[in-house]
Amino acid sequence: MHVAFSIVPFRTTTPNVILGPQGLFLVLFRLYCLGHQMNLLIFGAPGCGKGSVSEALERDFGLLHISAGELMREEVEKGTPVGRRVAALMNEGSLIPDKVIVDIMVKRLREPDAREKGVVLDGFPRTLSQAQALTENGFEIDAMVFINVDVKLLEERCLQRRMDPVTGRIYNLKSDPPPESIMGRLLIRSDDTLEKHQRRMRIYREQKSALMKHYEKLIIEVDGNPPLPVVYAALHAKIDQLRKAKRKSKL
Repeated sequence: MHVAFSIVPFRTTTPNVILGPQGLFLVLFRLYCLGHQMNLLIFGAPGCGKGSVSEALERDFGLLHISAGELMREEVEKGTPVGRRVAALMNEGSLIPDKVIVDIMVKRLREPDAREKGVVLDGFPRTLSQAQALTENGFEIDAMVFINVDVKLLEERCLQRRMDPVTGRIYNLKSDPPPESIMGRLLIRSDDTLEKHQRRMRIYREQKSALMKHYEKLIIEVDGNPPLPVVYAALHAKIDQLRKAKRKSKL
């Protein structure tokens, strides 16, 4: 049986504004997206590949990659009071205080593109209090992706990291090499030294158990020791299953 229907003008909550067929489609599409987007948290030790995995998920699933580190560096570049404080802590290899990073991240997560697309959170939350603040601000996580990598390999990766000052992209000379054309401009970040890596690892170990306990029912663990393409292929299949299950639950 075929059912005939027509699209009638749709009034918005703004007085005297009427949407035609195209505008109505955009409104309905956005409402559909708000019910079907995924919010993922990428978690693991320093050097596990969070940034590379996040970028791949953004590309393949249409999510928005929000990097806590990138937002912090933007504050530093702007020279804001928060940025100057962040710069000093980063040079020490220390983590940013919870309140500072929560305020910056929550502000970004409330922007329209994050709400409509869904997000891949890279480097946040790192502590239990950050995770609790995220929930208190009405933000729910669909899955925590835990990238598990051997300690010695993490150290090796840290010392091989390079940053492109033009794009901010982080590369690894061995596991995620940059194009030959930009090799000459790459920099070693001030916090990518053995001493600072070991300090970050101590902090990570102190915070890991509480955060994983908080998200224990949402954890998707992947072996992060193989080359990145192998790691991502395994993760892609799991995230695709999660997306399909979420869509099915909304029907």
